[in-house]
Amino acid sequence: MCERFSLTAELPELSERYRIGQVTYAYKPRYNIAPTQQVAVIIRGAESRKLEEHRWGLVPFWGKDAVNADSGAIHEKPAYRKLFGKQRCIIPSNGFYVWKTEGKTRRPIRIVMKDRGVFAMAGLYEVWKDSRGGETRTCTVMTTRSNRLVFDYDERMPVILDERDVETWLDPTMNGEPDRLQSLLQPYSPERMHAYPVSQRVADPLVESEECVEEAAPTRYALLRR
Repeated sequence: MCERFSLTAELPELSERYRIGQVTYAYKPRYNIAPTQQVAVIIRGAESRKLEEHRWGLVPFWGKDAVNADSGAIHEKPAYRKLFGKQRCIIPSNGFYVWKTEGKTRRPIRIVMKDRGVFAMAGLYEVWKDSRGGETRTCTVMTTRSNRLVFDYDERMPVILDERDVETWLDPTMNGEPDRLQSLLQPYSPERMHAYPVSQRVADPLVESEECVEEAAPTRYALLRR
């Protein structure tokens, strides 16, 4: 599962890295993004890539599937087959949170790249229209089995795309190539990732501060296990 993540990069860095040609909202860095909140999403527009703001969680809400879409079961649900075929996006991040059980407590852990850089999570998006013609833009994060780093905390992790695969994922000419797209949905290399403990305040979705991404001191329980 992916239940929390961060995107603390400034807009110029994000635009340059992913060649964004159009920004449709007032972007700002985020430290503790939770389901049902608005998130930054990159889609392929008619002429260039667009940075949009989408609600994290599809509508209608199919339980946990609204937030995360299991890449291994993507073809079992007609709604997901449609999005997988036509409405793929990337959800930029520079860290996601998992939880480790320590005695009777759950300790939040942040997973990042070793270079602390931004990475692209594979996603799907949908645009819903209400009876008055209003639009609700939503998205979900694709997940896959965990690599050996993340597996210490969770059996699932976000699908993280290599730089060379971002273009393939967003390319509309790939809409008729489900096998090629499916081949991208693999666990990311653990050698390129790093995990460290963070503040318990991350568990509160209303907390939004730099403290969320700062490394926390080891707990007494963790010190005893060394």
